[in-house]
Amino acid sequence: QKSLQRASYLDGLTVTDLESDCIGTVVATMSVNEITTCRAYRRTDDYTPGKPRIEVATEPLPLPLSPTKVLIKIHAVTLNYRDANISNGGNPWPETPRGIIGNDAAGEIIGIGDQVKFPKIGDRVAPNTDTENLTGREPTRSWLAADEDGVLADFLVYDEKVLGKLPTYLDWVQASIIPCAGVTAWSALKGAGIGQSVLIQ
Repeated sequence: QKSLQRASYLDGLTVTDLESDCIGTVVATMSVNEITTCRAYRRTDDYTPGKPRIEVATEPLPLPLSPTKVLIKIHAVTLNYRDANISNGGNPWPETPRGIIGNDAAGEIIGIGDQVKFPKIGDRVAPNTDTENLTGREPTRSWLAADEDGVLADFLVYDEKVLGKLPTYLDWVQASIIPCAGVTAWSALKGAGIGQSVLIQ
């Protein structure tokens, strides 16, 4: 079983699937307490022709979980053009040095802090692409894979407030496009009616 499926592939950005030999892959065969590290795909920020743009790193997770944090097993990540743009040095906005790429993901809650109210173990969730502007009224922004680490890893820890529940009728790959790509498409088509023309890129 793969702990991460690749939902899309972008020219110029080579990312291989996280296979079942990752640290802490199949939770069914492990205690959650045994999961202490994640395998993450980080940018190298080396734009020399022919040099890799992405490298795999095994890193400790921020454990034990603080009261409102949750541990997520990532099942699928969708890569967008934005990820290739950032990884190839074409992003005009600030970004975290050597950050983890990806801002669209779908995962399963496998651990929760002792004050978590919303998600429960087993819930299907995705982190919001902007972890600071959650209602549209906040004065600050923080974008996954740019201002902070992204989601291309096998396990991640987030505060419950930045998570949204995913519909159960979608498989993991389908659900993984919702946070950025899905909301972008919805925003573009919102208000379109019968008989109107739309541009599909």
